[in-house]
This record gives sequence, C-alpha cells and structure tokens, in this order.
Amino acid sequence: MIELDALAEAECQVWWAGPDPDLHGLLDLLDDGEKARFDRFRRDEDRFRYLVGHAMVRLVLASHTGRDPRDLRFATDCLHCGGPHGKPRLDPPAGLDFSLTHSGERVGLAVVRDVPVGLDVEAHARNVEQSLVDHVLSDAERRVFDTVPTEARATAFFTYWTRKEAVLKATGHGLAAGVATVEVSGPDEPARLVRWTAKQALDSPVRLYDLHPGPGHSASVALLTSRQHRVLERDAEPLLKQAL
Repeated sequence: MIELDALAEAECQVWWAGPDPDLHGLLDLLDDGEKARFDRFRRDEDRFRYLVGHAMVRLVLASHTGRDPRDLRFATDCLHCGGPHGKPRLDPPAGLDFSLTHSGERVGLAVVRDVPVGLDVEAHARNVEQSLVDHVLSDAERRVFDTVPTEARATAFFTYWTRKEAVLKATGHGLAAGVATVEVSGPDEPARLVRWTAKQALDSPVRLYDLHPGPGHSASVALLTSRQHRVLERDAEPLLKQAL
C-alpha cells in the first residue's frame, strides 16, 4: 500500500491528474463493475478519465484508511431520496468524504475528514452560448457577467459554473436542484455562496474555494462547514505511476 501524508483536521486535499493511456495497468485496482463500465466507454479519452479517476479514489482513500485499495467498497444510494444515483461514499464509513470530477485534460479528487465535499472542474469552451448563460446564471449573476470583456467571458462563466456545481455536489442534490438556484460571488471576487433559492433545504454553512487545475480549465471545491479549511492541491501522477 502506498503511504501518503496524513490528512490533517480542517484540511482538504485535492489531487490532479490527466487521462494518460500509459496508466492502463491501473485497471487491476478496479472491481468487476468498474472494469465493465470502463469497457463500455466508446472513446479512449472517456475510458482513461474514468480509469484514472477511480484508481485515484482507491489509492488515496486506501492510504488514508489503511485498507487495501482493491478491498474498498462504495455505496451510491441517495441520502435524500434513497435512489441508486447518490454521491458515492465509503461503505463502511471511515470518517472521510470525497468528490471526484473530470473534464477535458483534468481529473480531480477532493478528500476531507468529517465534512461533506464537492469538487468540480470544467474545460473552457471556445464560445459560451447565451442559452447556457441564461440556464446557469441567476438574474444578478447575469448582470455582472454582461460587464465582462469578451476575451474573459469563458473563464468568468466557468468560474461561476464550477462554484455552483461544487456546492450542488457537496449537498448531494446535484443538478436536480437547478444550477441557477445557487447564486455565488462574481468571478473577480473571492469565492462564496451568496444565496440558495432551491426548494431543497440547505442545512449547513458553505465554504467555497477556487482552485488551480491548469490552463484552459476552471475548478472549485465546496465544503459544508463554517470552519475555514486549508486546501492543498497535489499532483497525483507520481502516485498513479508508483501503483503500476
């Protein structure tokens, strides 16, 4: 088992990697269901985003729990409605929460102790359609967005998007709550939740942090807590290659 630095109290680790085909050997870490899902992807980039993400989950959580990565099991029943589409979590629990995300050339994993977490990364589209802006942003956010120079609009939009999605992932509601019901601060301001207008209740304060996934991508992580956390971003490539 690979040993990582211990996950401290009030610390959130965010691990980043790319969908590298040379990491195919990590398939041995996955269970039968994950391997079957890997085989069903038609595009190589989707296959390797999936493989890298799920291998990263197993390796990082194994180190923090002292378990073998192949022995980890996950529950996916929704904590809100009981359906089979819930946010994955360790089963049995181990006092850890995690969130997995991928887009473009980045795969990310956030891990924290005793606090619900949501992580989102998005690759920047060349052009952001107005219909998408209208769907994602609240009226107040659109007024701010309309003042953004053309050359900065993609970065600004995906800053909004990842902040909102991170909050929705942390709560476990996902997109069903409606992206525009999560209102966040402007793209040039420190990340914070401004207003929650979804019909689903939000029973916790939210800490929101912008991240640095690399050029052409935006990312944010949300923690359901009032406590300030230290967010550490780390390169997962050495960890993944060591596991081959």
